[in-house]
Amino acid sequence: MKRMVSLFIALAVMSQAAVSLAGTAGKFQGGFKDVMMAPLQISNNVKTETTHAKFLPFALVGGLLKGSFYMAKQVVTGTLNMVTSPLDSIHK
Repeated sequence: MKRMVSLFIALAVMSQAAVSLAGTAGKFQGGFKDVMMAPLQISNNVKTETTHAKFLPFALVGGLLKGSFYMAKQVVTGTLNMVTSPLDSIHK
């Protein structure tokens, strides 16, 4: 009997936690998407720089550096969104 009561209490607590975190799923998913799609920043910037460049080696290096910077920025912001998503439900 004690086990059944403990199980029901645990299920009640977990269901309330799931409901309170349900609103933050969008922010978490957006952050996860940002982290996973970040490497595309390099290829996009290399492509952009090479199409508008007059001297290809400088365009490749510039696109690689610019893309790496934007990739790192996107990884940091995506990670920050994933880490802080549970905090949004607390402040509502």
